[in-house]
Amino acid sequence: MIQKTENNLSPFNLMVIAGSCATAIGLGIARFDFGAVGRLMIDEAWISTTGMGDLAGLNLGAYLLGSLQHSQIRNRKVVLRMMMLALLLLPLSFWLEAFESSFLWQAVARICAGFAAGHLISGIPAIALAGLHSRHRRRGSGLVLAGGGIGALLGASAIGLFAHHSAMIAWVVLALLSMALALPVLWLLSKSIQSQSAPGQSQSAESSTGLSAIKPGNRWRVVVLVVGGGLLVGAGQVPISLYAPIVVAQKFGEASSLSSDSLALLGLGSTLGALTAAFLPRRWPTSLMLPLVSCIGLLASLLFFFSDEVSIILLATFLIGVWMWMTATLTYDRLGEFLPSAEAHRRVWAVMVSLAGFGYACFSFSFAHLASANLNLVLLIGIGVLVVQLSMELLQRLGSSKAPSY
Repeated sequence: MIQKTENNLSPFNLMVIAGSCATAIGLGIARFDFGAVGRLMIDEAWISTTGMGDLAGLNLGAYLLGSLQHSQIRNRKVVLRMMMLALLLLPLSFWLEAFESSFLWQAVARICAGFAAGHLISGIPAIALAGLHSRHRRRGSGLVLAGGGIGALLGASAIGLFAHHSAMIAWVVLALLSMALALPVLWLLSKSIQSQSAPGQSQSAESSTGLSAIKPGNRWRVVVLVVGGGLLVGAGQVPISLYAPIVVAQKFGEASSLSSDSLALLGLGSTLGALTAAFLPRRWPTSLMLPLVSCIGLLASLLFFFSDEVSIILLATFLIGVWMWMTATLTYDRLGEFLPSAEAHRRVWAVMVSLAGFGYACFSFSFAHLASANLNLVLLIGIGVLVVQLSMELLQRLGSSKAPSY
C-alpha cells in the first residue's frame, strides 16, 4: 500500500513548479529580459539610451510600490485576488509594448509590469509552499526562486532565435512565453482561492497571527535578516551586475558584445545558486550557510576589482548571481524559523523584496555620476557593502549554536 503524503516535496510537485513559473514571469521576463529588448528598441529608434534608463527606473519604482503594498495586505482573499490581477496584467503589458512604440505607452506598460511583478514575487513563495513541512521549506523556496534565472534564460534564448532584429516581435515572443508560463500559475491561484472559500477555512489572516506574535528575543534577528538579506544584497549586486561590461571595456578594450555574455552568466549563476541552496543537506544549518555564502559574494567582488583577466571578470559575474539567489533562498528559510505563521512570513518577505529593490535603486542612482568619473571607487564601495552584509549575517548566527531540530 502506497501512502500518500502531501507534505513530501519532489521536483515534480505541481505547486512548486507553478511557483517557479511565476518568478520566471515576474523577474526573468518582466525585469531581466528588458535589457535584451531595450537594445532592439534603441536600434529601431523607439527610444533613446536615456529613455531606456528612464523606463527601467519607472519599472523598478512600480516594483517597489507593488511589493510594499503587498506587505500591508492582511486579508488572504485580497492577496490572492491581487496576485490573479498581477498575473493577467503582466502579459497584457508585454502586448502593449509590442504594438505601441511611443514613450508614453511604453512608460505605462513598464509601470504596470513593475507593479504586478512586485505583488507576484512577494506573494508566490508562501502560496506555492503552502502545506509543506518546514524541513522542505529550503528546497521548495530554492526551486521557486530559481524560476527567475530560468525565465531570463528562456526569454533571452527565445529572442535570439525568433526576434533578434525586431523589437515588436521580441515583445510578442515574450508575451506568448509569459502566457504559456502563466497557465500553471493560474491553476495554483485558482486552487488556493477554492481552498480559501471552503467551509472551515479562515477567510482572513489578521494581525493576531502576524508580526506582533514574533517572540521578542527573535525580533532583532528578523530585522538583521531583512536588512542584510534585502537592502545590502540589493545594493551589493550593483557594481558587478551593472558595470561588468564597462569594466571589461576600460581594462581590455573589448567590444560591448561581452555584455550579453555577462548577462547570461549572471542569470545562470542565479539559477544555479537557488538550486544549490535548495539541495544543500538539511543537516547544514541555514544560520551557518548564510555567512558562508556571503563570503562567495565578497570573493566575487574582490576578484572583479583586482583581476586583469576577462575570464576572471566573467567568473565574478557568475559568482555574484550564485551569491544573490543562494542568499535569497536561505534568508527565506531562516525567516521561517523565527516567524510565527505563514502570514507573517509572507508579509516580512514582501518587505525584504521591496528593500532589495530599494537598495539596488539607491546604489545605482547615488553613484551613477561617480561611476563615470571614478568607477574603481564605486567598486570599492561595493566591496564595503558586502563586508557589512557579511557582518550582519554573522550577527544573525549569534545564539544559533546548533541547527533546529526537525
